[in-house]
Amino acid sequence: MKKLLLILFAAMTVSALAADTTVKGYLVDRECASELGSRAGFGPNHSKSCLQMPPCEKSGYAVLTEDKKIIKLDDKGNEQAKKFIAGLTKNKDIKVAVTGDLNDDTITVTKIELQ
Repeated sequence: MKKLLLILFAAMTVSALAADTTVKGYLVDRECASELGSRAGFGPNHSKSCLQMPPCEKSGYAVLTEDKKIIKLDDKGNEQAKKFIAGLTKNKDIKVAVTGDLNDDTITVTKIELQ
């Protein structure tokens, strides 16, 4: 019985770890990304000050990938992103790696790191 429980626990641990995905790209707000995300240079030129504007902050955040996909952050991820943005020392070219559970076009965020 102990072996069975140990095997089940190990299998659950492995499957939980396998669910984590890292998405890399530029941290953007959904408001601007929906309108401008496909334009050349948008990601590197999107600014910290824009990310902190009330309408942009209210729209939520996303990662704009190299192939121009917009991966939205979940609600908890948006709160993490606000804190992350507040602590940034750079104003543009905000490349990030966001780790979490990716489901379609939304990621349930566990970690945001500057690249």
